Amino acid sequence: MTSQLQADADLRERVRDAVRDVEQAQRSSLAVLSRVHSHTQDQLPALLASLDPTLTPVRTALASLAALIPPGQFYRYNDSFTRAIQQASYIVVLRTFLETLDVPTKPQVAHQLGIEEAWQDHFFLSTEEYLHSLISLVNELSRLAVNRVTLGDYEAPVQYSRFAKELSNAFGLLNLKNDSLRKRFDSIKYDVKRLEEVVYDLSLRGLLPSASSSSSTSSTSISTATRPAAAAVAADGARPAKKQKTDAGEAGMAVEP
Repeated sequence: MTSQLQADADLRERVRDAVRDVEQAQRSSLAVLSRVHSHTQDQLPALLASLDPTLTPVRTALASLAALIPPGQFYRYNDSFTRAIQQASYIVVLRTFLETLDVPTKPQVAHQLGIEEAWQDHFFLSTEEYLHSLISLVNELSRLAVNRVTLGDYEAPVQYSRFAKELSNAFGLLNLKNDSLRKRFDSIKYDVKRLEEVVYDLSLRGLLPSASSSSSTSSTSISTATRPAAAAVAADGARPAKKQKTDAGEAGMAVEP
């Protein structure tokens, strides 16, 4: 028994070290994404292209972390790395949204992070972690909308506002427990309100694009962008993945990609 406890303690320490490597690798990606607040829409493609080299170390660090987790033990060690996985998912989600006004599905995010299907018995992107990254996206858009206005882009806040409302409605379909995901979902109501205030301010100043062109273009873009999020909600039976710390088989089924 003593040897087993020592082995578990040693593994947890190695997992913590691997998580620090993941977080270190993510800093370069986050540094690139932080610059979107000072770049115009025309400058974004070049900036986002510079993100590619920073993602390779993230994938390598995630692979090293995944190799440490024994089969069927994902939720036993998940508390040590869940925030790092949420952050990695957020990087992919934000990058995709800025490029396409669309959000990737959970399997698409996992693929871009190099999380392989063959790892499903011990390491994967859970639905809960994916949903956390979508909430982080809305948090960021409420800030980005203000900076878009200062750069003279008056259409982006309208698009962000409509997207945030639709995503908030999609989250409303979830039967959330009183946990961190529920608390963070409640927080995006303030982001939605802030985005509405930015759009309202623009309308008062007569800075919004013409109603006819804005309506047709923005509604099409946002309708497309919210489909993956709504699909993720429907695919999981309108509730987040349920953490099973002891039954690895059920845990794997609960977060089926």
